[in-house]
Amino acid sequence: MYLSKLVLNPRETPVLRDLSNAHKLHQRIMQAFPDEEDREHPREDWHILFRQEPDSDVVLVQSALEPDWSKLPDGYLAEPSKPKPFHLSEEVLSEGRIFQFRLRANPSKRDNKTKKTLGFYHRPDQLAWLERQADRSGFRLLSADVIPSPNVFGVKKKGSPPIRITTALFQGVLEVTSPKPFLAVLEQGLGRGKSYGCGLLSLARNRT
Repeated sequence: MYLSKLVLNPRETPVLRDLSNAHKLHQRIMQAFPDEEDREHPREDWHILFRQEPDSDVVLVQSALEPDWSKLPDGYLAEPSKPKPFHLSEEVLSEGRIFQFRLRANPSKRDNKTKKTLGFYHRPDQLAWLERQADRSGFRLLSADVIPSPNVFGVKKKGSPPIRITTALFQGVLEVTSPKPFLAVLEQGLGRGKSYGCGLLSLARNRT
């Protein structure tokens, strides 16, 4: 796996345009990966996840394939970015390990009648959603908080319905309960909206 820290240049018009349109930002990030027309789902195949850090021009990108950020337009990045390789395994993520975490997610559910995706807007509902995800993803929450996060908006093309995604930024401490599903969710992301900056579950050593 690779982790990249992109420091975007807010003085560049393409950066401002991409940050205001989630679909364009997704397309921009995909420019750093091979253009394979015969591959139907490149983001899923290469486990590409990203998250704009709160109140900053920093975007974190995680992927199974090494990206080439030199493919971005000149001046798009405020400083060069070199992907850092890292290794995930069930041994590293063994049962009982405790980590600090950060996750920007789309807490939501599918309405059985309308088939529409309905977002959760209230903090108790968002935390309850995260607890349900944890139960099926091989970890349990030891502590968690919700930080206000702007919702995602975007347009794929003129005349198409706009993209609107409810988001929440979760931070806290978790404990690994089942390494195999936990490893899968770290690689593949958690919840909906992965193409638009949701789902990247980041870990750090617990210092307490």
